[in-house]
Amino acid sequence: MGQIKMLFNEEKHEYSIAGIVIPSVTQIIKDGGLINLDWIDKELLESKADLGKKVHTTTEFYDKGTLNVDELHPTLKTYLDGWIKFRTDYNFTPTEIELQLFHSLYRYAGKIDRVGLMSKDLTLLDIKSGTPQKSHAIQNSAYKGLHDQNKKKSEQIKKRFTIYLSEDGYKVIEDKNPNDWNVFLSCLTISNFLRRK
Repeated sequence: MGQIKMLFNEEKHEYSIAGIVIPSVTQIIKDGGLINLDWIDKELLESKADLGKKVHTTTEFYDKGTLNVDELHPTLKTYLDGWIKFRTDYNFTPTEIELQLFHSLYRYAGKIDRVGLMSKDLTLLDIKSGTPQKSHAIQNSAYKGLHDQNKKKSEQIKKRFTIYLSEDGYKVIEDKNPNDWNVFLSCLTISNFLRRK
């Protein structure tokens, strides 16, 4: 049986398989009512989203060894410095970078920022450039679900963290509530209901 080919439309932030749109983790959590950005000024939101994309790209290129640090904007350099310090302080080595996956049972898709070893534990990281939100733990629980499907227990994620990068450095929150996955599945049920024709 051939591997499922999933496409990602960057502009629409939309996953699809054979022309069928697959809901993303973020969309599902929005459908579940856990994310509502309607109250934020549109220009500010776009500016923050743009910064978030640039920070993600910067850390991605750094981890892949393809970043030209000399050409980096000073603001992005401060975010990168926070990422480098985090990696050193927590002894984190990425093994998977920007990993796009599809869950064959629950029929959702997402992109995991990092999977890697923190000391000896297989760890999942979600990188943010904004402020902590309760929904972030639900988000990376969904990513853990994507990663762990069909894997032996020894190959599954042991720890989940959300890393908040800023011009002042970084903040780390460990997401360890086992109920996070159940909250995500509740959002998925609502999302599937809303998309039903």
